[in-house]
Amino acid sequence: MRSRKVAAGAAAVALSVLLSACAPEAQLSPLERARGVNQSRHVAKLFAPEPEVVDDVLGIKTTKLFFPSSETLVLSDTSVEAQLRAASIAVTTNAPMMVYDPSRHAEYMRMIADMHTVTVLTVGDVTIAPSSGAVRVRRDPGGLRSLEEMTALRYKERTVNTPEDAVREVSNLYQLEPTWLRASWDDPVVLPAATPEPFPIQSRRDANMAPRVVATWETSIAAVANARSYGANVTVVPLADPRRSEETLFAMAGLAQRPLVALGSQFGTSEELAQRIREAEAAY
Repeated sequence: MRSRKVAAGAAAVALSVLLSACAPEAQLSPLERARGVNQSRHVAKLFAPEPEVVDDVLGIKTTKLFFPSSETLVLSDTSVEAQLRAASIAVTTNAPMMVYDPSRHAEYMRMIADMHTVTVLTVGDVTIAPSSGAVRVRRDPGGLRSLEEMTALRYKERTVNTPEDAVREVSNLYQLEPTWLRASWDDPVVLPAATPEPFPIQSRRDANMAPRVVATWETSIAAVANARSYGANVTVVPLADPRRSEETLFAMAGLAQRPLVALGSQFGTSEELAQRIREAEAAY
């Protein structure tokens, strides 16, 4: 009988300790909890140690940020339907994505050389001729079957109903679940000489050391795709200013002087964003 009482007493003490250990967490405010989660990240030295706003319409800046080198590259035309397909391929294969602007052709060629890229896949009306030299250029032939032939993966298809849904859909792409985000309004243009040639899958880059990345519906598809291809989670917030949205504040809490990548000029300058985070936390 005595042993039972001792055991019961020990169990009561253990429960009391457990509850007391949990109590401080229960007393934290939502802001404090969000700050703790955000600050618990170990971020690679590749990224700035404070908030960084990256205004990147064509995916050029985020390619430079996330992919200093890459054996593969996906180039899309400017249409949303082509960008959605290019993003679908890029995220699945862990490749960078850029939107092609003919007036900046020389810049793309320099980047391809600097990244030591050997395979380029063009999606839509991209006026770069197919080639088989030091850099192999292939054209996407469109359709679901060609995705599987190019990557040796089984894709599923998900319809995107409006261009405004594009960023959130791309932010939800996952490399282990190959998905073609297909625009409901049209498919990308397919140019002549397009055949489903193999497109290599690269290894994921982030090693669980990606910074917090935030975007809004105004962010470019390519910028979000590059963050996802790198391996970063992208949080799409309702408003760019953390002083005007509690959801935005919680996504950025505690990061006024820590790594944070904000995609799009709507977030202001890097310095302005850091100051807005401090002001929002002070006013919470």
